[in-house]
Amino acid sequence: MAALAGAALVMGSMSAMSVEWEAGKGPITMPTVPSSIPGRVIPPGTPPGGNIKGANLQSYQDGLLEFPAPTGADAKYAAINGHKVHEYVTAFTNFARKYRDNGHPQFWGRLIGSQADTDSANYTLEKFKSFNLTDAHIQPFDLVPQWYPQGWTVTATGSDGAIVNLETAQPAYQTPDTKGQNLTAEAAWVGTGSEADYVGRDVRGKIVFIYSTPWPGSWRQQATAEDALRRAEAKGAAGIVSVIALPGNVRMALYPTSTNVPTFSMGLIDGYKVRDLIGAGKAPKVTINMAVKMEEGMKTSMVWGTLPGVTDEKVIIIAHRDGWYESGTDNASGAGALIGLAEYFSKVPKAQRKRTIVFISTTGHHNGGNVGGTYILQHRDKLFDKGALFINLEHVATGQTYELGEDIRFGNRSTSMLWYAGGPRRPKLQDIAVKAFHEMGVSIYESPENAAPGGEMSGIWPYIAGVQASDYNMFFHSDHETAETVPWTGLQEISRAYAKIIDETGKLPLSDLQRPDEPPGGVPAPIAKD
Repeated sequence: MAALAGAALVMGSMSAMSVEWEAGKGPITMPTVPSSIPGRVIPPGTPPGGNIKGANLQSYQDGLLEFPAPTGADAKYAAINGHKVHEYVTAFTNFARKYRDNGHPQFWGRLIGSQADTDSANYTLEKFKSFNLTDAHIQPFDLVPQWYPQGWTVTATGSDGAIVNLETAQPAYQTPDTKGQNLTAEAAWVGTGSEADYVGRDVRGKIVFIYSTPWPGSWRQQATAEDALRRAEAKGAAGIVSVIALPGNVRMALYPTSTNVPTFSMGLIDGYKVRDLIGAGKAPKVTINMAVKMEEGMKTSMVWGTLPGVTDEKVIIIAHRDGWYESGTDNASGAGALIGLAEYFSKVPKAQRKRTIVFISTTGHHNGGNVGGTYILQHRDKLFDKGALFINLEHVATGQTYELGEDIRFGNRSTSMLWYAGGPRRPKLQDIAVKAFHEMGVSIYESPENAAPGGEMSGIWPYIAGVQASDYNMFFHSDHETAETVPWTGLQEISRAYAKIIDETGKLPLSDLQRPDEPPGGVPAPIAKD
């Protein structure tokens, strides 16, 4: 400690200093990061004393920690290779980028009814057929008219005439448009948009900006959870912008906000541009221009494939294909794992598959309604007849992230998952799932959910024994959720775990799995968005 104190004296001429305490000896002076050192460049936005990230020593995927390969009786699961599954994930994200690059630069992804939707369904069917799955086919559905924005601009103009293009502005799904005309109004910054923020303020006719913290694990944010968007409309706002409180400039898609004025999300850097103009007394005007077309005659589909087993008892595995932007975790990860599991079990001799496995690629739910999930729910009596297990592959792998100062850093392994395994009335299934997750390296929350954790299983879990492990990541529903953010190690771990769960539940009689679930009486929960 004396050496440290000496170092502090040597560096005493530095202007940035801090005080720390040594037990029993009182305060000591410690140097912090100086404001300037010859030859050192501090990136804009780095907080005082903040760490500065160095150059990557290797790619993110190459630096991931790999859980040891299973051994003994479980050695067979080593045949599931995470790198291979990641190739499938990348194929799905490529369909989204192809759609973007073919004339859809703003509203893009594997949108229900789009060419990317068709491409991903055809790709899945091609894989099912290549694995010799029986009854591999596409089931088409007609869609109701779909909300498709044709393009938009959001700009801010200061009193000095300088125009700022707020390029990360993204319309909330189903928000009203401006009919292709300019909506121009004064900007108002209202903090988190609580009642306290409006005391003594009049925002009638203004474009209201709200600082909103994302809440992982929910499709909501602070602004939607606390009703700040509808509050702004009730106060007379002509338009609403939810500024996403994540470091950087993230584009993020919002589910319908139930507001009747144009409503957008926006990255933090862009949002702060407006805030700082207001703070500088430059009274910015914001202009919104957007046109929306309700596209008619669109179609989507479910993709089916079956691997017969020794019995006609069934294991059903599903994953939805759709998503906004690349949607690497939500849900290219699940769609890729579905193909990976189909490939693995197609190589297992039929005599070793106690139950028939049905693979279903569903349409999804990010726009246009949960067509596939609704179909499954409506046909549950036939589909779930002799149904032993239902696995929903939803957000199955994402990289650990940490907020550090004004930066988001990635760790070198996959995140922990919230999980559900049949509920407390199926203790044998829960025990099998926990052991499989543990033995294959899947990090999970310390306690299970008592119901399916969102997505395609939301209305289904009361009718069949289900298993789902999911993560709602830092970049959920944003353009930062790419194939690169999906760790191949996580794909490998979760796919191996599900394979083992299927095998181990195959040792249980159907009676151990077909039991009434919560809530008593099998009252279905509504189909929820993830």
